[in-house]
Amino acid sequence: MKRNLPSLLAVRYFEAVGRNLSFTLAANELNVTQAAVSHQVRLLEEETGVKLFNRLHQRIELTSEGQQLLEVVTESLNNLAETFDRIAGRESVDRIHLSVTPYISARWLAPRIDDFLDREKNIEIIFLHSLEPPNERDKHFDLKIFFTTKPTNDPAYELMFSDELVPLCAPDLLKGCEGFSREEVIAKLPIAHEFSYEWWAEWCRSSGIDPKVIARGHVYDDPTVLENVAISGRSMILGSKMFLASQIRSGALVLPFGDAEKIDIHYHLHVRPKQRRRTVNSFRRWLLQASDQKPGELRDGIPAHKTV
Repeated sequence: MKRNLPSLLAVRYFEAVGRNLSFTLAANELNVTQAAVSHQVRLLEEETGVKLFNRLHQRIELTSEGQQLLEVVTESLNNLAETFDRIAGRESVDRIHLSVTPYISARWLAPRIDDFLDREKNIEIIFLHSLEPPNERDKHFDLKIFFTTKPTNDPAYELMFSDELVPLCAPDLLKGCEGFSREEVIAKLPIAHEFSYEWWAEWCRSSGIDPKVIARGHVYDDPTVLENVAISGRSMILGSKMFLASQIRSGALVLPFGDAEKIDIHYHLHVRPKQRRRTVNSFRRWLLQASDQKPGELRDGIPAHKTV
């Protein structure tokens, strides 16, 4: 049967560009020059008579035709690689790209990922740390774990678990604050922030407190460092009630205002549209099952502590 196929070299180069959304990254991956990659992709567009990429200022994006072609080509090349490995007697390795927040990666996923890898042989998980929700331009992941502050009914986003951010500090930091109002306590104590002032500002607004009172203090881009700042007694933070449950139970951290005012956080799982690989679907099922094993929730309520 005669097959009307374009240059397979051009197809391979197109797949690398489409997967990376970058001619530079594709060239590095293929160990060729960027000019060679651009030339092959241009030849493919000319041979098919179809525009595959929109070339924008400082970035590229797939056209709808390019997206359709990329999905088929990527799956076909994966199947070819697996088949060649199998007939050559080599063990093939399937790499799954997971986009996930650094905090969930370190505190929830890393301690339990070996359970999945013990079940599924010849799989490697590539962790891509990101705080961004899914978007149409981001094609670098197979699955993404991200958070929202409000529930979503989007069927493409599967709820894994929910958390609460609450004010937390070491008990010694509250000495001398007896009888103070919440606003007076916040104005008196040192405050530490995660990434920006916005989380604390949102908590203040929901609590009826002027956000100007928290427009100060150190800002950290690592939640683990933020937690250490609180545990060491240097600052009050907005911290995870779920992930810091053991520190709350032990009394190393307390909730000075209780948990009546909090910021809800919802973690969702998103699989890249039209993803068909068996291993990715298996990993999705495992993630959803593992999400039932939430770390250290406060099942018996808040430990007794005199709040201000």
